[in-house]
Amino acid sequence: MFKKMNRSIRNNTIVGIILVTPVVATILIFKFLFGLTTNWMAEFGVFEKWRGTWRELPLRIGILVVILMAMYLVGVLVRNILGRRLYQLSDKILTGLPFINGIYVAVRQISEALFTQRNTLFKKVVILEYPRPGIFSVAFVTSSLPRGTTKIMLGPDSNEPCVSLFVPTTPNPTSGVLILAPESQVIPVDMPVSDALTFVMSAGAVSPGDDPIGHSNRPTLLDKLEAWIRHEEQGAGNDDASKARPTV
Repeated sequence: MFKKMNRSIRNNTIVGIILVTPVVATILIFKFLFGLTTNWMAEFGVFEKWRGTWRELPLRIGILVVILMAMYLVGVLVRNILGRRLYQLSDKILTGLPFINGIYVAVRQISEALFTQRNTLFKKVVILEYPRPGIFSVAFVTSSLPRGTTKIMLGPDSNEPCVSLFVPTTPNPTSGVLILAPESQVIPVDMPVSDALTFVMSAGAVSPGDDPIGHSNRPTLLDKLEAWIRHEEQGAGNDDASKARPTV
């Protein structure tokens, strides 16, 4: 009886922790970003009068709305001829300033990489035999190789196209292996790049095509936890039964 009670307490505690963790993490991340966006107004003494009162939250929300509206106006401005020239001028000035240019260029390159990665860096998802024949890995086609490189790889008489492939590691897809291979050696997969990245980051636990936000019939996190609990209870029940069975 006590063993069953302890098992129930343990399983329910684990379920509660796993279900609450994503919610708490989301709240903490949003709180951090919300504070990071609005705390700079504290330097001007905006919050001193109303800090700790019910007026502080509406004031922060108002500041966030004003910031978003300002970003919208910046976007509208830089998309016309005059705004584009002003942006190019400011970009040239910041790039030429000592010390500051290192920070500015690095952040700009990171922004460009994050924005263009899905469309240009990872062109499509493929499967290839790696690291040995009979073992398959998920890879991303990053580019087609120049004809000179393909002739070095396959010989001067070959006209077969070759591609460069990025084979990511699990669960961190930002590191991996660069492979050059003939196009005939890779198997195209009808899968969005985002689904393939999710598949890699989850170590294969989230199958391609699963929609974590949609309302499909796939098992939820709670369904998977309940299935795990049933499996645990069934295993414990079998152990108890085997112990209670008399030996001959």
